[in-house]
Amino acid sequence: MMKFNSKKTKLIILFLLYFINFSFFQKKELDSRIVGKWTNIFAKDVHGEIIKDDFYKKGYVDTFLKNGQLLIDPNFLRDDLKRNGIKEPLDYSLIPTFSWRTFNDQILEISGSGETQQIRYGFLGDTLLLGYSNGNTRYLIKRK
Repeated sequence: MMKFNSKKTKLIILFLLYFINFSFFQKKELDSRIVGKWTNIFAKDVHGEIIKDDFYKKGYVDTFLKNGQLLIDPNFLRDDLKRNGIKEPLDYSLIPTFSWRTFNDQILEISGSGETQQIRYGFLGDTLLLGYSNGNTRYLIKRK
């Protein structure tokens, strides 16, 4: 049996075990505060400036269902195709299925098309804030 005599070795092992097993300890759930329809208001960059891109002021709606499914506004998908130079009509049957879940009331995980993205989230009144790893923040308001 292997013995760990030094305090430093024990700390390193505990540190590694913590990060290896971190996902097993996270509380996975569907935060009910997110369920519903959310209208995109705007996004800010890392410096706090509003991003005025092709999607600015379009009012796209993301719908988070209580079964964990996420419906993305097809108008967003259509506009994204146009922005990327694709002029063919959107084939709705090709829209991937997205799902969502939350961890510890602070991380929103969105999965679809074999990709998974984790985003920090929080609330400011009736506004959902989504913080991305690039420093950008999206602001969405809950529809009544």
